[in-house]
Amino acid sequence: MTEEKHLEGLTLVQKRLVKAYATSVMGEVRTVAEVKPTELQHYVKLEIAEREIAVLVNE
Repeated sequence: MTEEKHLEGLTLVQKRLVKAYATSVMGEVRTVAEVKPTELQHYVKLEIAEREIAVLVNE
């Protein structure tokens, strides 16, 4: 997953936060509503969708 067009405009730290939050949401450790800062919630949803699509494409 080298393409990160869905994360364009974010700083490196924000991108890492989004990826970490996406992992914890997918692992059911937390929910998207718990993501802080809240402006990253949209990006977390996009990251999760990208990961799910990648899995489907690779099947």
